Amino acid sequence: MGKRMQKRWELVPEQAGALIMLSLSFLAGGGAGCLFARLASGVGAQGLADFLSDYLHLAWEGTVVRSLWPVLWGQLRYILLALLLGITVIGILGLPVLFFLRGFCFAFSVACFCRVFGGGGLFPAFCLFGLPALVWAPALFLAGTQGFTWAAEELRYGTGRGRSPFEVSCWCRAGLCVLLVLLCGLVEYTIVPVLLRVAARFALEI
Repeated sequence: MGKRMQKRWELVPEQAGALIMLSLSFLAGGGAGCLFARLASGVGAQGLADFLSDYLHLAWEGTVVRSLWPVLWGQLRYILLALLLGITVIGILGLPVLFFLRGFCFAFSVACFCRVFGGGGLFPAFCLFGLPALVWAPALFLAGTQGFTWAAEELRYGTGRGRSPFEVSCWCRAGLCVLLVLLCGLVEYTIVPVLLRVAARFALEI
């Protein structure tokens, strides 16, 4: 009993280290995304402004077409990739790269709205990206932390000697992550278009 409890407590520092590593990767990607949006100039900047303005006009008119499956898949693919990377040694490098890219895409999208519309771009950016992130981010970090711990154990002990990624508790966490991401897709499909129409009017000052 004592050895079992000791083994359970020994996992806490590893999970904390994994969370710190993935958080730093996500923040680094976010910083790179903001910088990339800031450096856009000339024809590229004008094209970005025209695209976002046209998109918000369509959103305000209610003519933006969204299909359920592409929306769900757009969110689900990241969590599935995180879970897949987590059961292999590749996850040690692959998961930080995935979190960097996710942070880059998230921050770049928000920064583009702020660059084009100033402070008024925060409202549509929150509706499009921030609101779904309140759901997908916890799921992604849960899956990533668990997967990075698995991958580290496989590297440390060799295949077959680490903790099995197919335990019941692990499947429960993976299932929870998938359900959260599916919920995120439903929020993005049903609620976001309604809020975005209001946000578009605010940003465009119509």
